[in-house]
Amino acid sequence: MIERRVAVVFLVDPEGRVLMQHRDQRAKVSPNQWAMPGGKIEDGESPEEAARREVQEETGLDAGAIEPYLVRTRPSVTTADGEVEMHVFYGPTDARQEDVVLGEGQAMVFLTPEEALARDLGVTAALLLPGFLRSPQYRALAER
Repeated sequence: MIERRVAVVFLVDPEGRVLMQHRDQRAKVSPNQWAMPGGKIEDGESPEEAARREVQEETGLDAGAIEPYLVRTRPSVTTADGEVEMHVFYGPTDARQEDVVLGEGQAMVFLTPEEALARDLGVTAALLLPGFLRSPQYRALAER
């Protein structure tokens, strides 16, 4: 049973760094862990609309030219038989750290792949980040 649908975004800067959020202690899922910008898809909202809205709310940035990366499910961490449907997007950003306005969480920072993988990743980031960083989509963004 799909418990909820979420949209997350991998934004990659010209140095190949990925924008990551350090979630705060009040987060329902993965408190005090690292995640990509994103959140719940609201009723009547497309996954891409949700992805764009969440990036704007959490970072103050326009998501820009994002593309679908994948859709998959993961087990819920709050309901025994529930699943979370994840809509994952990716895209380039020319934003710099000083352009980011923290709208949610403890921090929102660009991290190198090595820095990102060394963090205490939340459940969604732990499932998605390693594969994304090995993907041709990431390579194309990092080499632009």
